[in-house]
Amino acid sequence: MLAKTKQILDIKDDPSLKEAQAFVGGYVEMVRVGDGILLVNEEAKLKGLPINDWASVKYEKEYADAYVSSWDVPTIDGNAIYIPNTLTKSQWFS
Repeated sequence: MLAKTKQILDIKDDPSLKEAQAFVGGYVEMVRVGDGILLVNEEAKLKGLPINDWASVKYEKEYADAYVSSWDVPTIDGNAIYIPNTLTKSQWFS
């Protein structure tokens, strides 16, 4: 199973908590990245969900300097929803 990323490009597509939980498959955790936020499954690693390459690259660009070496940079696992900072009316930015 490949992890998917849904990009929210229009405020009319702003997901409710219930919609976000359904897409990520569980409890939602919000992770800030430089140009927006990622909504991810907070138990993804415990559940053994696959690595989400797209979301992991976003995360690494933001936080890689905090890690000693490239091998210990954590990944984002499972499905993710990306909401850019340009959608300031999103309920997730309040």
